[in-house]
Amino acid sequence: MKSAVYHNYELNAGDSEDSDDLKNLLDTIKYDIGDKILLVGDIGNLGKRLRMLGVNVTILEHKDYQDVCPSLINNENCTVVRGALEYMPFDDSFFDKVIVLDHFNHTCNCKKASSEIRRVLKHKGELILEDRNLKNLKVKLKYLKHRLLGEHVHYNYPQEIFSLFSNLNFEGALKEIENERYIYVGKIK
Repeated sequence: MKSAVYHNYELNAGDSEDSDDLKNLLDTIKYDIGDKILLVGDIGNLGKRLRMLGVNVTILEHKDYQDVCPSLINNENCTVVRGALEYMPFDDSFFDKVIVLDHFNHTCNCKKASSEIRRVLKHKGELILEDRNLKNLKVKLKYLKHRLLGEHVHYNYPQEIFSLFSNLNFEGALKEIENERYIYVGKIK
């Protein structure tokens, strides 16, 4: 089973029978009109949906993306910026919220990426991070495949994510979804 966060951020979520789950999720994300939200990773059309709710959405697209990328096509009226999670081209304390979906484990340096997330978040800023859970055998095999192909990925166990952000002064909660995925929601103290 996929989580409400992941499943409903997919490209055609608005057309599926689960679109009520997305609406419920968007209702639970606390925001004010004009808030600045950074989206990173496999976001589908989430930027477009958040933009319709009145927030300013910036999408961090990998530095190697093409001129026409899925984020640009699926999320009109959002700002798309090239960069990497480890070296974000934003000012300190710029965003109210950072949402990272299926991307954190694909960074070359998780400690640097987490420090950058902390740097760009405002005081009391919130992080929502969802990724694959290394406790799952399929995920372990995929991780091994990436390593054998020479990619510099480091999948983290959910508890490692919790500890990593706790050390950066985040107060948060972690939820595992059937050992397939995990969601970390944290707020800077």
